[in-house]
Amino acid sequence: MALRLLAARRRTTAPGGSTGLPRVPRDGRPLVCSAEQRRIWLAELVAGPGAVPPVTAGLALDGPLDPDRLTAALAAVLSRHPVLRARFAARTGSDGRPDAEPWQTLPAEPPTVAETATLVETLDLTPFPEPEREDIARGMAVSAAGQPFDPTTGRLLRLTVLSLAADRHRLLLACHHLAADGASLAVLLEGLATAYRSGPHTVPPGPESPDYADYAQWSRDRLERVLPDRLAYWRHQLGGAPPRLLPDLAPPARPGRAEGRSTGTAVARVDAATMEALRGAGRGVPLTAHTALLTGYLMLLARAARTAEATVGVVSGGRPHPELATVVGCFTDLLPLRVKLHGDPDFRTLAHRVRDALAAALTHAAPFDRIVSAVAPRRAPGVHPLLQALFVEREESARATTGGTGSGWGPGLASRPWGQEVDGTAYDLTLAATTGPSGAELVLTYPRDRFAPRAAGAFTAELADLLRLLAENPDAPVSRLRTPEAWRPAPALDDALPGSRPAPALDALDVEDIVADAAQALSRPIGTASASVIESVCALWAEVLGRPGIGPDDDLFALGGDSLAVVRIAARTEDRFGVPVPAGLFFETPTPAAFGAALARLVEEHHHG
Repeated sequence: MALRLLAARRRTTAPGGSTGLPRVPRDGRPLVCSAEQRRIWLAELVAGPGAVPPVTAGLALDGPLDPDRLTAALAAVLSRHPVLRARFAARTGSDGRPDAEPWQTLPAEPPTVAETATLVETLDLTPFPEPEREDIARGMAVSAAGQPFDPTTGRLLRLTVLSLAADRHRLLLACHHLAADGASLAVLLEGLATAYRSGPHTVPPGPESPDYADYAQWSRDRLERVLPDRLAYWRHQLGGAPPRLLPDLAPPARPGRAEGRSTGTAVARVDAATMEALRGAGRGVPLTAHTALLTGYLMLLARAARTAEATVGVVSGGRPHPELATVVGCFTDLLPLRVKLHGDPDFRTLAHRVRDALAAALTHAAPFDRIVSAVAPRRAPGVHPLLQALFVEREESARATTGGTGSGWGPGLASRPWGQEVDGTAYDLTLAATTGPSGAELVLTYPRDRFAPRAAGAFTAELADLLRLLAENPDAPVSRLRTPEAWRPAPALDDALPGSRPAPALDALDVEDIVADAAQALSRPIGTASASVIESVCALWAEVLGRPGIGPDDDLFALGGDSLAVVRIAARTEDRFGVPVPAGLFFETPTPAAFGAALARLVEEHHHG
C-alpha cells in the first residue's frame, strides 16, 4: 500500500539527530502550515469553499444513545487535537498586503461543552415512515457532508446525528481536509468511543506530546532541503505526457449539468480468491492489493482513452514519525503516476512497471501543487492539471468504525460501519477500493454531467471482470484479455450500417491538438484591451512572478505561474483596477492580452452596474 511504503521511507530521526519530534513554541503567535495544508488552502482560494471535499466517516449505533454524554465526549476529543479548532488566515507580506500563504493559529483554551454543542446537529427522522428512514438518512448525510467549512472560524469539524428511532442512530463525522485525513478519522472515532464509554477526560496532552503543528514545522523544514532535486525528477518523468486523458464513456442522455447531485457512483466487487491470485502474480515478491488493483485500473483507463499510457493520481503520505501515530491532521497528498503500456505486456510485467513507478514516485514525493508548478502543464478551464483520474485504496478497519479494539462504545451500544458518500469530485473518474479479507469493493465516482450512469456502471463491472481475467491469465498479453467495452457510446446510425468504416482511434497527438484547440477557443477574448491595460497587466504579472519582460502573448503558467501566483495577481489586480477578479479567469485567459480584454469587460460592467 502506498501509504505504508511512504511512511516506511520517511520514518527517520528528526533534524539534528534527535529521536523526538521538535516542538514549536505555543505563545499565541501564528504557526506555519504544512505543505499538505498549503495545497488545500490554495485550492479553495482559487476554486472557492468546498473545492476540496471534506473527509467523512459514517457510523451506525444501535442501542440507547445519550446526547449529552456524546457532546461531552466530543469536547474531550477536540481538546486533545487543537488542529480541529485552528484558525487559518493569509499571512501579511513585506509590503503590508495580505499574502496568499496561510498561517494557522491554535486555540488557547480547550473547548467547553457548550461550545462543542454548536458543532453537533441532531436530526429526528422518526416522523417519516420507518421503511424510508435509512434512505432519507443517507440523503441527509450527503447534504450535511456537502456543507462547506470556513477555515477562518476555528470550526473544522461537524458531527451530524440522525435519529431513526430511540435506539437506532446514524452518525456522520465530517472534517475539513485542512485538519484531518482518512486515517485521522479512525483516531477520532476511537477517541470518541473511549471518551463516551469511560467518561470525558478534559486534560489536553502535556507539553511533551506533539500535535499537528509540530509536524507542520518539521516537515516544511525537511522539504526545503530536498524539493529542488525532487521537482527535477517530476519535470523529467512527466515531460511529453498527453495533456489530458479522455476516457470514451457514454455521455448522459441529456447533455449539461444533471439535476440534484453533481456526482454519481457505481459499485462492483472482486472476490477474495481473485485478489489472492492477483497478489500471487508478482515476480518473486507478492503484489500488494494496491499495486494489483491499480494495474487493472490503468489498463482499462488506457483502453477507454485509446492510448498506450495513462497518468493516475495516487494518494501519498502517512505519519513519518513514530510520535505521530495518534495525531490528527492532514498527512496525505497526491502523486501523479505515469505508466506506459508499450510492448503489449502481460499482467506480471505491467504490474512490475506499476510497482517500480510507484516506488520511484514515493521516493521523489513532493507537494502536488509544487509538482504542477514545476511541470507547468497546459491549462484549460475545468480540467484538472496533470491528471484526471484518481485511485484511492482503503483498508477495512474495525478500529475506524467500532471505536478500536477495546470495549467499543460501552454496554448496550453496538456499532458498525455506515456507508455514506460525499457529493463532488475534481476528477473525471475516481476509483476508491476498499480491501479486506472478503476481497475488494470498487466504488467509481464520476460527474453526472459527463458520463451516463449506465456507462459508469459498465466500466466498473468490466474492471472487476478484467481483474478476474488477469488473475486467471497473468502471463497472457493484455491485448488478448478483452472485455465487451459496454461503456463506450453507442455507434451513430451511419456507423452501424453495413460497410461503414469505424471512426479512427485518437492517438496522443490527436488528443493534444483537440485540447489545444479547445483551450485556444476558450481563451480568445471578445474584443481587445487598450495597450495601457495590457501594459499594466504585463507589469503586474512580472512583479508577482519576478520575471521582467513579460509580453502580451506570454502564457502565465508556462512562465511558472501557479495557484499562489494566481491569488496574488488577483488581489493586486483588484487593488489596481477596483474590481474583484475571479481566480478561474486566469485559466480561461492565461495571457496578458486575453486577460486584459476580460479585465476591461469586468471594469466596464462594474462601472455601469
